Amino acid sequence: MISGSDVARQLERARRDARRRAEDVRAGLDKLDDFIKQLIAQRGNSLVELAQHYFPDLSQTSIEKQFAEVRGHLKHLLEQKQRREAELHQTWDTCLDRRADLDQQIEQVTEKLDKLANRRDELEQQLAQRLREHAEFEPLSQQALAAETELKRNELRVAEMRDEVAEKLPAYEKSRLFQYLYRRGYGTAEYRGKGWTQQLDRWVAKIVKYNKNRQSYNFLKVTPELMANEVERRREDFNKLMQRLEAIEDSISDEIGLTDVLQQGTQRGDEREALMKSVSEVDAQRDQAEQELARLEATENEYYEAGVNRLKEFLGNMEESALEFRTRVTPQTTDDEIFREIKDCNAQLREARQQNRDDREQLQLWNQKLSGLDQVVSRFRMHEFDSRRSWFSPQMNLSREVDRFLQGQNTPAGLWSTLSRYQQFIQPQLDNGWNDPTGVFDQDVSRVLGRVLVDVAGEALRQAAQRGMHRRGPTRARTRSSRGRPPYRRGGGFTTGRGF
Repeated sequence: MISGSDVARQLERARRDARRRAEDVRAGLDKLDDFIKQLIAQRGNSLVELAQHYFPDLSQTSIEKQFAEVRGHLKHLLEQKQRREAELHQTWDTCLDRRADLDQQIEQVTEKLDKLANRRDELEQQLAQRLREHAEFEPLSQQALAAETELKRNELRVAEMRDEVAEKLPAYEKSRLFQYLYRRGYGTAEYRGKGWTQQLDRWVAKIVKYNKNRQSYNFLKVTPELMANEVERRREDFNKLMQRLEAIEDSISDEIGLTDVLQQGTQRGDEREALMKSVSEVDAQRDQAEQELARLEATENEYYEAGVNRLKEFLGNMEESALEFRTRVTPQTTDDEIFREIKDCNAQLREARQQNRDDREQLQLWNQKLSGLDQVVSRFRMHEFDSRRSWFSPQMNLSREVDRFLQGQNTPAGLWSTLSRYQQFIQPQLDNGWNDPTGVFDQDVSRVLGRVLVDVAGEALRQAAQRGMHRRGPTRARTRSSRGRPPYRRGGGFTTGRGF
């Protein structure tokens, strides 16, 4: 078996490698940008020199002034673009540094959570044993489960009675003759009919079988409320018994230090989940910066368009081919030498810019791979695969899978699919051999009390024990919260997942 922490370390090494490669490419780009700037300056000086050669009547100051305006405009655009790129790179780097800091904090909190979870498991074993040995616990458990069984039986009867009322009562209420006699109080001390009225009412009563139906009608009207009151009484009896059991559990939990461990674990769990939320926010900010950088680093962007338009205005017919033709038809060799310098600069610029484009594509690829690994690590931690309970099958070849991802042969979703396919959580010692088909521990209840109740109840009352825990879950959660006691979270952990 491969531990979740080992897998987390391998993923972290892959992230560091991707970041190092991205930084190496960016360092090369910075050097290349400086070289391109030098070539552009050198070519600009040659263009000024060539213009002075062709137009000797113009002063050097005039030529330099015109070219300086264009060069200044282009330089301004370039500086704008570079400033924005620098801001985005700074944001990207800041997000990476912030992410690294958050990752370190998460690792520290995770280490503390693992220790607390281990200690909690040990103390829960002690608590379970102490409950089994407690003199009052078993008889109270039997009484509570018997009360729950009777409560459930009464609830079923009430439900059946309500169905019967819904089926039969409308017929009585729709019978005008029956309702006439009933409202007059026929057959009771309240009836005041005399003479012919009494004889006619007696005749109607025979037709609708009033005496017999009045008893059934009264039964349907009164019995559901009486039965509901009985259910409430039995529910109160059950709750009182469960409160006594819960008090015993709380007392022992305080005594052995489990309550304090639960409190610390809950705080650390909340801290970890808050850090994970911060990671998601930082990643979203970095993704936004990365998208804008990709747009600025594309061949065409708003700065590129503005620069091309301004340059076209100045150069006019001064394209390289036109310059070459003019130098050939002049007898002097000076302009030939200047043009060769320009042509050589242009050739080096084309090569440098192609290398720049290639390197920027590489940088974007490595940035994407780094972001992809960050996504995988975030999901890894969100699902708590980095916890002490998390293990992976030795059949998983993580080094091969990571290499495939870095080589572009797999996606973040594909790498995550492989990780989740080979992962499993080891159950706490308390849950070994425990079958929970009704999902009782998927509720906010005490795992220890639920497990011991079922053990004490035996197979015959297992369902009563599980129902009892479900019944008490919401009420006990509110009571613990009002008293400042740590909550019972689903699955018995410190977080909303299964790892702690």
